[in-house]
Amino acid sequence: MRNISLMILAMMAGACTVKEDRTYCPAWCIVYSDGYVAEGCSGDLTCSVSSDMRGSLDFGTKSFSSFTERGNLVFEVPRNENVFLDLFCGVNTMSLSESALRIPMGCGCDGIYSGHGSVLIPGESGEAGLPLHKDFAALRMTLDVNMPEQCELYLRILGNVDGYALPGGLPHKGEFDYRPPGDGKLFHARVPRQYDDSLVLEICRQDDDSTVVQYALGQAMSILGYDWNLPDLEDLDIVITLNELDFEIGITPWEESGTINIIL
Repeated sequence: MRNISLMILAMMAGACTVKEDRTYCPAWCIVYSDGYVAEGCSGDLTCSVSSDMRGSLDFGTKSFSSFTERGNLVFEVPRNENVFLDLFCGVNTMSLSESALRIPMGCGCDGIYSGHGSVLIPGESGEAGLPLHKDFAALRMTLDVNMPEQCELYLRILGNVDGYALPGGLPHKGEFDYRPPGDGKLFHARVPRQYDDSLVLEICRQDDDSTVVQYALGQAMSILGYDWNLPDLEDLDIVITLNELDFEIGITPWEESGTINIIL
């Protein structure tokens, strides 16, 4: 850490001389883990650094070890400006732009863990310690069909969040349309943090893509007390029973006993 600090000071000395007005010289922002990383976090870091006046300053991929080893993740930033730091771990299919980390149309959310903060540095260097929180909900959906007419079915999830807005990481408004993979009985999906209860679950026929049942999943989660504002989002186990005359769905947190059933 001491050697890195000496390197930073040496680089700063080369950027501005002592006699110059140092107000407009760059500063160095050292970003590191504050010690909290949610369970399951893995992969490299995708970083976005921006400021009020200049917009995007830097974004790209960094090693996770540079974040956990304090002093190894350093960004050049302007002095005396609010600088916003957004870190995402687990990015795979999603794409980062200056305004958002977005989910491609037709895809599910990556297993995103994120940390967000801001810093204003008046001097030559400053620091920011950030956590990494679980920013997605994993849904394990079991489909039990008891109907005289046997047909292959699939699930479809619709929503109004297509990623995470920058800076800050709030849910980004956009179309989400995902058909989760499964074997006809068990399906797995990841959905991003939501700003409302508009998520919809559809059961559709394979042969003609017609909708058999449309279910207000987000509203049911809200009734059951699901909290999209928790720092680490909870995963859900969803059991769907489709009979000839009725439709039943049970939603419960993973690895917890008891099921709450909603019958339509």
